[in-house]
Amino acid sequence: MYKRYFTYFLFLISIFSGGQVIAEKGIPFIKNYLPEDYGNHGKIWEIKSAQNGLVYMASENGLLEFDGKKWNRFRDYKGYTRSLFLANDSTIYTGADMDFGIWRKNKFQKFDYQSLYPYNRKIGGVNEEFWGTYAYQNQIVFVSHQNLYQYSNKKITKIPAPVRFFESFQVKGRIFLADEKKGLYEYVNNQLELLFSYPNDKNLEISGIYIEQNGTIIIVTRSSGIYTFQNGKLQTVTLEISSEIIKNKVFSFTYFDEKYWAFGTILNGLYITDHQGKIIQHLNKDKGMPNNTILSLHYQKNGKIWMGLDYGLSYSDIKNNVTYFYNTNTNFGTGYTAALDGDSFYLGTNQGLYSASWNAMNNSKDANPFRIINGAEGQVWTLQKVGNIILFGHDSGLFEIENGQLNKIYNEPGVMSILSYSDDILLTGNYNGISIFKKEGNSWKFVKKMKVILGAINQIVKENNRTLWVNIPNYGFIRFVMDAQFNPITKTIINPKKFKGYFPYLFKDHLGIHILTNKSEYLYSNSTQQFKLIKKQVHLKNINNRFTGFYLPLALNSEYGFYSIHNGFALEKTIKQKQNYPFYSELLFRKSQAFNNQETKDLYRGSEVPYRFNNVKFSFIHPHETAIQYQYYLKGFSDDWSNFSEQNEIEFLGLREGSYILFVKAKKGEQISSVKSFSFIINAPWYRTYWSYFFYLLLLYATFVFLKKIHLKRLAKQKKIFLEKEKKALEEQAEKHRQEMLLEKQKQLELEQNKLKEEIKNKTIELATKAKDDDDKNRILQTINEKIGEAESNPNILKLKLGEIRRMVQNYLETEDHTFEIQMDELHQEFFKAMKKRFPNLSIYDLRLCAYLKIGLNSKEMADIFQVLPSSINVSRSRLRKKLNLSPDEDLYEFLNSVE
Repeated sequence: MYKRYFTYFLFLISIFSGGQVIAEKGIPFIKNYLPEDYGNHGKIWEIKSAQNGLVYMASENGLLEFDGKKWNRFRDYKGYTRSLFLANDSTIYTGADMDFGIWRKNKFQKFDYQSLYPYNRKIGGVNEEFWGTYAYQNQIVFVSHQNLYQYSNKKITKIPAPVRFFESFQVKGRIFLADEKKGLYEYVNNQLELLFSYPNDKNLEISGIYIEQNGTIIIVTRSSGIYTFQNGKLQTVTLEISSEIIKNKVFSFTYFDEKYWAFGTILNGLYITDHQGKIIQHLNKDKGMPNNTILSLHYQKNGKIWMGLDYGLSYSDIKNNVTYFYNTNTNFGTGYTAALDGDSFYLGTNQGLYSASWNAMNNSKDANPFRIINGAEGQVWTLQKVGNIILFGHDSGLFEIENGQLNKIYNEPGVMSILSYSDDILLTGNYNGISIFKKEGNSWKFVKKMKVILGAINQIVKENNRTLWVNIPNYGFIRFVMDAQFNPITKTIINPKKFKGYFPYLFKDHLGIHILTNKSEYLYSNSTQQFKLIKKQVHLKNINNRFTGFYLPLALNSEYGFYSIHNGFALEKTIKQKQNYPFYSELLFRKSQAFNNQETKDLYRGSEVPYRFNNVKFSFIHPHETAIQYQYYLKGFSDDWSNFSEQNEIEFLGLREGSYILFVKAKKGEQISSVKSFSFIINAPWYRTYWSYFFYLLLLYATFVFLKKIHLKRLAKQKKIFLEKEKKALEEQAEKHRQEMLLEKQKQLELEQNKLKEEIKNKTIELATKAKDDDDKNRILQTINEKIGEAESNPNILKLKLGEIRRMVQNYLETEDHTFEIQMDELHQEFFKAMKKRFPNLSIYDLRLCAYLKIGLNSKEMADIFQVLPSSINVSRSRLRKKLNLSPDEDLYEFLNSVE
């Protein structure tokens, strides 16, 4: 439990602390850049860093600028760039072959070059190469092998070398020049003053100089070791580093923090020592660099030491409190776990259990300190110090190491985690469940397997004496309560999908049970029995190639924590004082451009760009800072800040015309940088400018006047047309009314005519019938009158005459009278002719039937006339339809009335 708590304590300390000293154990992180990475610009002869964090390099192919992600090259002369001096963030002086001059940033943050070299050809056949560029008082000094040039007040003064300058140096504001034959000079008051001559007139080949606080000058030579110069005396000194630099040839030298020296050698890489010459770090090709020859050195204030190599470029993060042991130079595999017991360091890897002397793990030593322990070959999952012995979980079982001796406790395979439950109870998480051990004497004895809890258990955490937590990868977390015999009574399974992030890790501290993922942190609440989010975003220590799910360091002791990485392991030296990570650089806008599909235009602060360039893109960066997140918003486009992210390039497309200000800030750990801004203006398109709006107003007014005139003319014309149309409409309406009246009168006349025809027809029939009846009556009455007269004149024949009268009346009643038919035939002669013409096969009966149907007689009336039954009339009507070729849908009455 103590170790778990202390692990989290180390994690918190590491989050809020930065390395103040150089760690001696392990290799500081090394980043290599091969020539193809920076544009094949050849060797790097000098490196400097600006206050804003940008790194500048004098290369064989010009001046290089590097912000940690992108390279820029500036070149305006033919020769190699040999040296440089940064006057400020925007002014750089460089020395090159047959040239020296000044670079100044323009408003687009790009450099323009101005040569200061007074000659443009070789002097006396000599090709001057300027290997030193320095600032001295109010002068800029350029040094070649042949001459020293001082530039002041736009004037250049040349001072020749006594013989030939071998090298030049600037230390704490003083300029030193080593002549090949005469000795070491100092540039003072525009002249050279000899400090000392070389012993035995032999060139010491000075590679570096340092001035101690008491004024003693430290002289570092290429192959003769280290000298001191004090009170006019030059003396050799022998330090721990001396033999190494004599053997490996010092080519470059620098110092930093007033406590460290750095020696760049030709044959064996970089040595870092303290001022007593004790080797603290040694970096070379075997430890991750491209090669061993270091041509230039520069220490940057963020803790990185830059090395220009014979092939490529490297930096080492030497001030970082995390160092690495790589499998490439030790061949132990991937470190999964570790433990420290006195001076014995135990390392569990995928290959077995290794041991090393803790003191032998300092990087000042080149020998491989790790040795595998016989019998411990194979996967080692966990190491735990319990009492005075080291227990370790192995693929083949549980082992212990005591006094360097290996002893197998139990052979159940796959012990992945160990929990010291109490002084005499031990729990192990295995490939399939939990095993329980009890201490008997000085030995651990297997007791039993815990029931119910199954699966590969890589973590066991004790919440209290009765409650445990286990982590089963790809399954979840189980919280269970046990009885006194370690039998689970109740258990709760927690799905890992509830947690934001991947590979959740379980640990306990004074607050309780935590779950940590690569993104968030959660704390278990006993009251709600739920996990609650306490950190939406965790700031994990930046460990290169960190092993999956290994978020917290495993505490080795009060000073060091252990991390598993894919190709080895890492050590973190904890800093006890709480300190936030500072920003070592400034937030810079690196690229500001407006663009469209065809062109790109660089922007400067306050730029005004045409509307056709209404797409903009920016890149910004804190140079050479790690674990940086950025946040921005564009005023005029949005008032909301973006979320923090590692994205440092943004685009805004289709912006409207107007003034814009881009605000950007950065976050490193819990530190927030100051806000940087970049303003620009997108001009309106020509058709939305003030002049265009004025023109639009004039045009609108002219158009209004013109349209008004046209409108008035059109109104007059429309009024005339309207009056004419109205007149015509009234005339048409009158004519229409007249026609409607005529049509109405015509219809009325037709109705009256039809009515008269119908009345005439009816009267005709009625008259014909009455005439017939009257005629018949007259004849009968006449005959009866005659018979009565005869009877009166001759009474004897009365009886005879009455009989005649009776027979006559009876005969009249029985006699068939065709008068009605004849009259109807005469009335419909034209109709009969038309029907006969169309239908020749019609009989006189058919024609009469048609006539009776046309005048509207019904079947009963026609049956009385024809003296037949009504049913016979219906049959005759059906036969008539057939003769007339009428379909069942056609109306017979309408058809007969349509015949003219």
